[in-house]
Amino acid sequence: MATLESNRYGKFRVRVMKVIRHDETHHDVCELEADVLLHGELEGSYLSADNRSIVPTDTVKNTVHFLAHDHLGTCRTRFAKVIGDHFLGKYPHLSGIEVELRERKWERMTIAGSPHPHSFIHAANGEPFSRGAFSRGKDPVLTSGIRGHLVMKTTQSGFECYNVCELTTLPPTHDRVFATRMTAEWTFSDLTADFRTADTDILTAAHEVFATTYSPSVQRTLFEIGELALERVPSISRIELKMPNVHFLGLDLSKLGRPEQKTVLLPTDEPHGEIEAVITR
Repeated sequence: MATLESNRYGKFRVRVMKVIRHDETHHDVCELEADVLLHGELEGSYLSADNRSIVPTDTVKNTVHFLAHDHLGTCRTRFAKVIGDHFLGKYPHLSGIEVELRERKWERMTIAGSPHPHSFIHAANGEPFSRGAFSRGKDPVLTSGIRGHLVMKTTQSGFECYNVCELTTLPPTHDRVFATRMTAEWTFSDLTADFRTADTDILTAAHEVFATTYSPSVQRTLFEIGELALERVPSISRIELKMPNVHFLGLDLSKLGRPEQKTVLLPTDEPHGEIEAVITR
C-alpha cells in the first residue's frame, strides 16, 4: 500500500520588475525572480480527484505580481515576508510557505562624474537572493545572501605545511593567486532589521578580510569572513559560506624561451577545491 509521505507545490521562476518613481526622473528599480512553494492540507488532490484545496499555480504567479505592485520596494528580504504573510493569512488550509527571491542587480550609470537618475547598468558579479520559510504558529525564518560572487587577489595568499603522503604532488607556496566564487547565506535573528544595510555590511566585511588579510588557506579566510560578518552585523545569528577555488595555474614556457616565468597563468575551474563552513555566534 502506497502512502503519501509529504507534498508541496507552487510556481517557480515568476519574474517581475518594478520601477520605483520618486519623482518624474529620479527612479529606482528592483528586478526579481520568485519561487513560491505551498504546503498544508493538500492530500485530497493527490489521493483523489478533489481539487478544492489547490490554489492554482497561476494564482500564485498573479499574487506575486499583485503584491509587487502594492508592496515591492528595493528590499527583497522584506518582500519575501510580504509573500509569506499573504498566503498564510488568506488560505487557512495552508500550513507553510517557502519563498526564494533572486535579484538581478542594476546600478546607476555614472555620467560626467554623477549618478544618473534613471539609467542603469547590470551589476553582474553574483546573484543576490533572499529566502523565507513561513509556518503557521511559528516565527518566520528569513535569510539573505549571494551566489557566485567572484573575487580575486594576486598575492598575499599561500598554502604550506599541509598533510603530505605518497600521492601528494602539490608544491607548497607562500605567494599565489587566490580567487573564488563565493556563496554566502546569512540568517536574521532580528526580523525588524534593516536588511539592505545588513547585506551591504556583510559583503563589505568579506571584501575587507579578503583584501587586507594574508590567507594561509581558504579555510582560514572563510572563517575570518564569517567572524567579521557576525561582529559587524548584530541582526544575524549565523552565516554559511562556500568558497570553491577558481584556479590560476602556472604555465611552463621554458620551451618558448621564458623559463621560470610566473606572470602568465592558465585559468581553470575544474576540478576545483570546495571549502564550506557554517559560522554561528
